[in-house]
Amino acid sequence: MNKTQRFAVIAIIAAGICSASCSNEDSVSYSKTVLTNTELKTILTNKGYTFNEQGNLELNDFANNTTTLDLSGTKLPDLSGLNIFPNLKEVKLSNNGYGPIFDFSKLPSQITGVDLTGNEIYDFEGLVNVTIKNDERQTTILHTFTKLYLPVTAKYNIEDLMPYYEKAGSSTDMQMQNASGTLEKYTTLREIPDKYFLKFLKYKFASLFPNDGNQMDISKQMALKEQGEHVMMGYMTPYEDIDKVLSVEGVEYFINNPFYKPFIVALNCSNACNISYLTPRNNIKAVILKNAATPAGIDFSKATALSHLQLSNNSGVTMLNLSNTLIANQEIKDFDVLVKNGLSINHCKNLKEIQFPLSNKGYLSILNLADLPALTSLDISFIAGISDLSLLQLNNCKITYPMEKLKYSFDGETLSELSKSDCIYFSVSKDVFDMKSTTEFISKFKTYMEDSYSDYEEFGGYRWK
Repeated sequence: MNKTQRFAVIAIIAAGICSASCSNEDSVSYSKTVLTNTELKTILTNKGYTFNEQGNLELNDFANNTTTLDLSGTKLPDLSGLNIFPNLKEVKLSNNGYGPIFDFSKLPSQITGVDLTGNEIYDFEGLVNVTIKNDERQTTILHTFTKLYLPVTAKYNIEDLMPYYEKAGSSTDMQMQNASGTLEKYTTLREIPDKYFLKFLKYKFASLFPNDGNQMDISKQMALKEQGEHVMMGYMTPYEDIDKVLSVEGVEYFINNPFYKPFIVALNCSNACNISYLTPRNNIKAVILKNAATPAGIDFSKATALSHLQLSNNSGVTMLNLSNTLIANQEIKDFDVLVKNGLSINHCKNLKEIQFPLSNKGYLSILNLADLPALTSLDISFIAGISDLSLLQLNNCKITYPMEKLKYSFDGETLSELSKSDCIYFSVSKDVFDMKSTTEFISKFKTYMEDSYSDYEEFGGYRWK
């Protein structure tokens, strides 16, 4: 072989090597979309997935064969970008600190299995849409699952999971953790652990307890005679065993159920009780909880029919957002005959903020705020008419009074222009009386106010008049 032939052979070999190399490089494929979720990208990179400089996922065998992705314990706040996997069907999201709301619409539709155990989730948005037609639930599934594993807190959800179970439960491996963390098949039966509270509920709502059993069925509609019946214990009608009730767990299944006819919840607990996360909807007219704490909080964002709220001895409540309620936002003619319109909050040591409706009518029957050491500001400048105004033991609070808008007193039935005969009952403690804003308020309205300090001795009512 001469020199020319040797160079030709070398050139052919080199070209072949280059061709093979270029061919291998060209054969690598990437996802069409770029993963912009940097936190998810970091997690996936640590799991061995590969991205190019632009953020496209390399669709190698590892990525293409990924049908299940374990993101448990990652605390991943943003679930966008999971659709970058072409064959992903299931995600494990346990112990991620999610809650109180989880939105299924954040998951791509290709995900048909999800594990949410170990989270503190109470509301499950984006799962169903339910309308009521002829007193019957009409459910539309928004995201279909073949596998749905739920945390123990899911037992308090009625608006989303119960209708989904009725509609698609037979085709879904639907399980929920029990108190010990073990997964069990989801059902609509719920335990009422306190036997005396169970007795009270069964007496008033027998139709919700199948076969006269001790479990409440959250999917059942109330019997006709029970519809609109108030859940009242310790108010209006006596209950002989009220002093024996040590837990009111189960009232959540009433307050959180948007499918019952409008009603009032009023519990006067003789013994200190805890209540789980509450999400009153537009069928709750009033919530009165005495000596009952809500450590998981109360979400009033959809309580659009709530016109009266009373909380006492509730160390769990830190913020009350009443923006969407009817409190101070209702015409007098529309006041509920039984509870009127008002707010009474006392002995709530951790309450820091109260938000009233921004655009409101300004009419209340009562505003009673007492022993709220963490409350730092209170703007009640919107009040136009009221019957009873009491502000006591608010020593860390800056109060803005209704110096311009207050024009009327309320006698329980009608509004009357302020006068010596049509006056407001006003009560303060010494710390509130000593505030400059209070003295200015009293100076302007003293003629039209009566001192009702003796009604509030428990809170250090001060004789200001």
